[in-house]
Amino acid sequence: MKLSKLVQAVSLAGLLCAASTAGAVDAAASGLVVGEPTLSFAVFDVTGAYAGKRICYVCEFQDDPNILGFFQEANEETADLIVKLDELYKANKDSKFKAVAVVVAGMDAKPWLEELKQAKGIEIPLVVLKKGQKDVAVRMYKLDPAVKNTFLVNINRLVKANISGVNPEDFGMVESAMQQMLAQQ
Repeated sequence: MKLSKLVQAVSLAGLLCAASTAGAVDAAASGLVVGEPTLSFAVFDVTGAYAGKRICYVCEFQDDPNILGFFQEANEETADLIVKLDELYKANKDSKFKAVAVVVAGMDAKPWLEELKQAKGIEIPLVVLKKGQKDVAVRMYKLDPAVKNTFLVNINRLVKANISGVNPEDFGMVESAMQQMLAQQ
């Protein structure tokens, strides 16, 4: 059993290394590194169960497998990635998998997120950092504003994979990391 987990960990590391080498992800690092704990931070919930309120989804998710998706801007590419993250959630929610899309841009993104939820039938919470780039979560999570997105794949409040600067056509890397995490439970 331990050998199986080692093989899975090495496979995931190889996948992420190959993706980075192939230019599929930004060279700049953004976000917490593998093994770091996910820290509690408040967001403004735009479309989730706590819409209109400040909430800590890291606290809400606790030890459940989850993905925190951070997006610098509210644009078409972000919309495509949020749709893919939502599809991944819908396909795996029976395994207690959770996900949240955090738009760093701040409160200006609120109407855009509300429209996205309606247009695409998004189920995952769509949230914003109320203070944008000045929000404490940007520093706590080591988010690089030059990197357009950061996906942290987590379980037991520990980062298992960090995949940053993903294009919609490369979202399979996020899905693979999540599947490997679920297999290791």
